Amino acid sequence: MIPLISIVGRPNVGKSTLFNRLLGRRKSIVFSEPGSTRDLIKERLEIDEQVFFIIDSGGFDNDKDHYPALIKKKVLKTIRNSDLIVFMVDGQSGFQNEDREILNIIRKENKDFITVLNKIDDNRTEENKAEFFKLGIKNFIEISAEHDRNIGSIREELVGRCEKQEADPLYNRNEIPQIAIVGKPNAGKSTLINSLAENEVAMVSEIPGTTRDTVNLSIVNDSKNYLFIDTAGLRRKSKVNEDIEYYSTSRAVGSIERCDIVILIIDAQHGPTKQDLKIASLIKKNNKGIIIAVNKSDLIPQKLKNEAMIKKSLFEMLTEINYALVVVISALKAKNIQKIYDLIDNIYESQKSKINTNNLNKYLKSLILRSTAPVNKGRRLKMYYATQSKGDIPSFVLFCNFAKGIPNTYRRFIEKSIRNEFELDGISIKVAYRTSRKE
Repeated sequence: MIPLISIVGRPNVGKSTLFNRLLGRRKSIVFSEPGSTRDLIKERLEIDEQVFFIIDSGGFDNDKDHYPALIKKKVLKTIRNSDLIVFMVDGQSGFQNEDREILNIIRKENKDFITVLNKIDDNRTEENKAEFFKLGIKNFIEISAEHDRNIGSIREELVGRCEKQEADPLYNRNEIPQIAIVGKPNAGKSTLINSLAENEVAMVSEIPGTTRDTVNLSIVNDSKNYLFIDTAGLRRKSKVNEDIEYYSTSRAVGSIERCDIVILIIDAQHGPTKQDLKIASLIKKNNKGIIIAVNKSDLIPQKLKNEAMIKKSLFEMLTEINYALVVVISALKAKNIQKIYDLIDNIYESQKSKINTNNLNKYLKSLILRSTAPVNKGRRLKMYYATQSKGDIPSFVLFCNFAKGIPNTYRRFIEKSIRNEFELDGISIKVAYRTSRKE
């Protein structure tokens, strides 16, 4: 079993900076405001061909406000589930009561731990170091996460403390479907990811904007691997008024760009909004496979739960993604969650499908002959040859007698017809036209 390592400590001691240093890339949001990390950020880490899972947790704080209380509860659960704890303290601010409380929990749970003294940048921290001996800890690893100092010592300690679990040579993250969960704030994204994982991973609150980071979660369902990405709620630009929220929104947009499939969550109580329309446009622009999950179905009357009517109503507004697969769910009640896995499998396999060139040509020539093909300068559209080009999504090139004069309405008709004929529902496809000869 792959060891699970968690970085825990008070807010703003440098947990996210260390997390990013160990990974060798910027994953967690790093910000000077305490409490920037709210959710658990879990990533796969390899050191000297040994593999771990590492978690960046939220700051453990005794503040009674809503978010700190939720974060504290999640940190407690994280400590219980971990094989090794990286207990992080701040060499600049010195010993605090919360440090003792965190350490008491680690010891109570009988967890193996490493104590890391961060922000050791100059001699002014020497007197603060002595305060930490009050905790009964004899050995510290002194680092500066911000300046990448002594990070190698932590790597060596992780390898030495954990049971050896060699990296699987067949593991290829690029072959695992990556699914971004997007939508407006408070649509139920974090609740859905918790239901998919059958575990409380993302922090759930009725207050919109709880999720700030993108939360990666590897899930195995029916012996298949999936990587889910829970993103911050995408708001209108006029509503983005915190610096941290700006970075969160950028991460959410980046997650759409990098993923294979997007799950767009629509609140069943409110239906699609203008903001959902903008998110749909972003998904279409990036040519992603798409599932629309109509959430909170448990809160709408039974007579309105007709899936055919719901789908028709959705596509009347979300016209750009009228090829999406639709599922009506209750993330809170875990209703229809397995259907989401089935739809992901269908889309992911179809995205890699290769259509027989002969069948493609026969179908398209027949389609153009029996349809009202466009006319340009007295010439009716003729298709000479069609082929599927290589790419991450099904892409086709149609060689015809004129390309520039084909109206957008007919282009959409061809795209829709290809999708229906070759069962490519839920997939964004590309169709390019090229003029092959003069007539």
